[in-house]
Amino acid sequence: MSDLKPSPEFEEKIRKALDVPNADAEFVSNLRNQLAGRPVTMKPRFMMKPAWAFAFAIAALALIASAPSAVNALKRLFGYMPGVGLVENTGNLRMLAEPVSVTRDGVTLTIKNVLVYADRVELKYEVNGIAPENDGWQAEDAMQTPTAFCGGVNPGELMSTDGDARLRQPDGMVLERDYTGKYPQNVFAMQPVYEAAIPADVMHMTLLLKCIPQARLGAAPENWEVPFDLIAIPAGTVVGEPVIDVPPVDEEPASPSTETVPAPKVTMTLERIVPTDSTTILYLHFNMENADPSLISIMPVRAYVIDSLGQQIPLRGAFVWQPFEHQVGSSFEFATEAKPADGPLTVVVEQTIAYYMPLYTDPPQATPEQLSFTFDAGENPQHGQIWDLNETFTIAGYEFEIATVQAVTFSDIETPAYIDGSQGYDYGYQFIVESDPSLGLSVEMDIRADKCWLSDVKKIEPSPLLYTQMCRDEYPKGIVTVTIREMSVTLEEDLQVVWKP
Repeated sequence: MSDLKPSPEFEEKIRKALDVPNADAEFVSNLRNQLAGRPVTMKPRFMMKPAWAFAFAIAALALIASAPSAVNALKRLFGYMPGVGLVENTGNLRMLAEPVSVTRDGVTLTIKNVLVYADRVELKYEVNGIAPENDGWQAEDAMQTPTAFCGGVNPGELMSTDGDARLRQPDGMVLERDYTGKYPQNVFAMQPVYEAAIPADVMHMTLLLKCIPQARLGAAPENWEVPFDLIAIPAGTVVGEPVIDVPPVDEEPASPSTETVPAPKVTMTLERIVPTDSTTILYLHFNMENADPSLISIMPVRAYVIDSLGQQIPLRGAFVWQPFEHQVGSSFEFATEAKPADGPLTVVVEQTIAYYMPLYTDPPQATPEQLSFTFDAGENPQHGQIWDLNETFTIAGYEFEIATVQAVTFSDIETPAYIDGSQGYDYGYQFIVESDPSLGLSVEMDIRADKCWLSDVKKIEPSPLLYTQMCRDEYPKGIVTVTIREMSVTLEEDLQVVWKP
């Protein structure tokens, strides 16, 4: 089930899968910060301090005076910082003067990065020193008693903001974390974003934290106040690694399409490249010709580069699979798993998935009534009972049928993703969705009843699709209403762009 609210639930889902029994303290500390920081952690790299950055800018200006192409490449003044991503200096940028650490009762909170733009503040911090049994990403009882940990809620309940850092300005005004979902990194507990215009004379702020995200309440220090200083970055300074802007290049199909059903044409654009000593960072975005207005996102599935020596090097995506956070046209950050050879790079994406959400576009492309259906479950629905539906829907020109629904229990569905079991969601309905197998079509929906939340999607090759939603305590009774939330289509045509330095 997609979660459209910014929260650290992604980390909570995988914490036990990544747990290592009897791990040493350094490993546990690093793991916690990786989970709380971002899905893929780049290798640390020497970063210029602000004074050195200014010196670098002077040297860079001297160099590019004799290289017009370099002037064009750097004119946007983008830099790249590992663990942060792209940083654009438009002349009004402020940064953390230096990392700040505070230690209390053996627990250390470190503010690693702060970037103050004209319209927002981006912050990143990390925490070390919490014992595994008190860390909600590792503790054995975290799923059984989620509210024992900072920010934890029971499944289906509204998110808690107790673990969200706030920022206090010198005048006493307190900034709250942005909850609109506008900033993708905001899904991580320790990478909050604050949408606000900070006065130009503000060079000092204080981080306020009621409790450390996912730390056991009462077992770790609470009510943190960590002051930090900012410095202004001069106009013309490139912060971090220089970024190469790539001139627009149209995508080329790497191989002819074998699809039997007409599909929209996806285009891929390589926007920027950041060569480093150990890897190469690439920024890609995807669009679609003559896209249906209900299209929300195009997500890349498998990507790699082929370097000048013919080596095929996989790309790691530095993003979470949350389509609503990556709307059409937004950039995807990738890093090569090894350093490519010098020379041209061919970037290949073998498959993309297009997500359509007619109810959530602006303006909406359908009403809930148009994407809903009902069935009569009676007053005493029984396990294994089946109802014929034969409900047909069309979204973005793709037709599919909700054929039947069956009453199931949690034990009927194979859900390896739910490593902590049903969490009390033991009764539900499983829908059979029929469509053209060549589309790779998937559908997600919501049972409009109290206490229905946990869901599962399973494809039976070549068809059909099984979509299940589970409910707490009992089966919904009587007339049950179900609303289609999203539909996705897998597009098999390879996309390819070539970059020539």
